[in-house]
Amino acid sequence: MSISEEVPAANDPFSRTILALRSVQLTIKSKQYFGFDLDDTLHEFRKASAFASSAVFEAIRRDTGIEMDSLKTAYTEILRSKTASAFTEGKTSTEYRRDRFSLLLQAHGFETFDTILERLLDIYKNSLQAVLELKPGALSLLQTLKRLNKKIIVITEGPQDAQEWTVRELGIAPYIDILVTTNEIGKSKVDGLFSVVLEKYSIDAGDIIYVGDNEVRDVVPARSEGLLAVFYNEHGETRLDEGDGLSVKTLGELEDTLNI
Repeated sequence: MSISEEVPAANDPFSRTILALRSVQLTIKSKQYFGFDLDDTLHEFRKASAFASSAVFEAIRRDTGIEMDSLKTAYTEILRSKTASAFTEGKTSTEYRRDRFSLLLQAHGFETFDTILERLLDIYKNSLQAVLELKPGALSLLQTLKRLNKKIIVITEGPQDAQEWTVRELGIAPYIDILVTTNEIGKSKVDGLFSVVLEKYSIDAGDIIYVGDNEVRDVVPARSEGLLAVFYNEHGETRLDEGDGLSVKTLGELEDTLNI
């Protein structure tokens, strides 16, 4: 077989597409570090946290008679105001949750006794633990990366203790070489977290790919620091063209680029 038969000619749209895809695959596979957001990228955080929050609301409703809709509306506003700093204050997950539940009760005219808050904290954590779930394809992707001797780094927002607990409960801690949180560093992703991480761990921006589910908080700041970023967009379209910005609908599609 001749070289021209092995490699598609680049003089027609289909061949150019194949060559572009091959180029992206080679670029991805060449990276030594594979970075991931954690919540809603490697696991189903929104579903789990919604379930745990609902369990707390139900406990409060039973004790106080406050309507669920009122609790949900108030809690949504509390979350919006209390997570604006992306957990950069350095507090523990227990401290963050205690603050939220205290504000929720106060918003409805109830005192916040320690015994009540401790009970709500237990309900939240136990409910969260019961429904933690990896994203489809996450475990297989991590296993493939380790087989290829890649370094895996999780760069995520959230309290350090909570994210360490989460990866242990999900069973993926053995695959993760580095776990960095906004809580540990004191900077959010949009305020320079990626540059701090690169410097702290002596990682060249050209040697890492980063995957996240939020275009504004994951993809844009990562790309601004020179990282190859992939938008994990379950409800969008897969694009494996660096010129248009890379995106995948499933983690399995990302794993497929490594199997060349």
